[in-house]
Amino acid sequence: MREHSSSSVRGRAKAGNAFNLPSASSVSLQRKILDLKLQAALAAKHANFWQRAIDTHGEDRATAFYVSLGLNHLEQKSFEWEGLKLSREPKDHEKIAVKGIHNAQESGKEIIGKTLHVARAELIVMGVSALKRLKPANYHELTLHVSDATRDDLRDELIKLHKQGRMLVAAELSRKAAVLDEDEFDDLEMLTDLTGSRVANDVQARIIDAATRHTLLGQTGDGLINAVTNEINSGSVTYIDRAARGLANKVINIGRSDEAESRSDEWDRVEYSALLDANVCDPCAAEDGKTAANEDDLQPAPNPDCLGGDLCRCFHVWINQ
Repeated sequence: MREHSSSSVRGRAKAGNAFNLPSASSVSLQRKILDLKLQAALAAKHANFWQRAIDTHGEDRATAFYVSLGLNHLEQKSFEWEGLKLSREPKDHEKIAVKGIHNAQESGKEIIGKTLHVARAELIVMGVSALKRLKPANYHELTLHVSDATRDDLRDELIKLHKQGRMLVAAELSRKAAVLDEDEFDDLEMLTDLTGSRVANDVQARIIDAATRHTLLGQTGDGLINAVTNEINSGSVTYIDRAARGLANKVINIGRSDEAESRSDEWDRVEYSALLDANVCDPCAAEDGKTAANEDDLQPAPNPDCLGGDLCRCFHVWINQ
C-alpha cells in the first residue's frame, strides 16, 4: 500500500511540474501560440486588403492585379472548350446550347449594365438635390425612385433578352421561330421594378451614409454636398455589375423556360447544367447533371442557393433524344 501511495505522490509531482514550472517545452508552446496569433492577424489584414480591392475595382481587375504580383496560386478548375472556360467537358446536348447562352449572358450583362449605370447617375443627382432640402436629423427620410423613362428602357431591354432566351431554345430544339406571348411579360415587369428598387435603395443608402459621416466631420452647405457627390460618384459600382449579371441570367432562363413549355412535345427530359461556372460552388455542383421529366422537379436556374449569388450562370437544357 505504501508503494502505491508513493507512486501516486510522484505522479502528482510530475503533473504539478508539467503545468506550473517553466520548461523548454512550455516556452516553445507559448511561442507557437504567439506565432499563430500573429499569422492569424496578418492573414485577416491580407484578406481585408484584397476584399477592399474587389469591392472597389471589381473581381476581374482585382484578380488581374493579384496574379500580376506573382500570387498565381488561385485554384483553377476550368476546362477549355472552343474559347470558353467551363467547369468540365460539355456533353453533346450542352455543346448545342452553351455558346449561345454564354454570348447572351455576356451581351445581356453589358446592355443591362449600361441602363443601370444611367439609373445610378440619375439617382445620385436626384439624391444630392433632395439632400439639400433635408436637415441632418431627417437624412433617413431620403427616398429615391428610378425615373419612368429609365424604367421603360430597362423593361424594353428585358423583353429583348427574354425573346433571345426563347430563340435559343427554339434553335436548340427545332429551329422553328419562337412564338411570343405577351402575358409572359408580367414576370419581366416585376423584375424591372425589383431591379429599379434595388439600385435606388443602394444609392439612397450610400448617400445617407456619406451625408451622415461628412456632417459629423463638420461639413456643411456646399462643402457637404460636394463631399457627398464626389464620394458617391467615385465609389464602387461592383453592385451595379452584379445586378446586371444576375438580371441578365435570370431573364434569359425565364425566356428559355417559356419557350420549352410551349414546345413540350419536342423534348423528353430537362437537365440542370453548371457548365458555365469555371469554379462551381458546392450547391450548384450538387445539382449539375440532374435530370427530370418536368422542369419544376429541378432546382431553379440561376440557383437561389448559389454561393455566388448574382454571379450564378447555371441553366437548364432540354433534351429531345
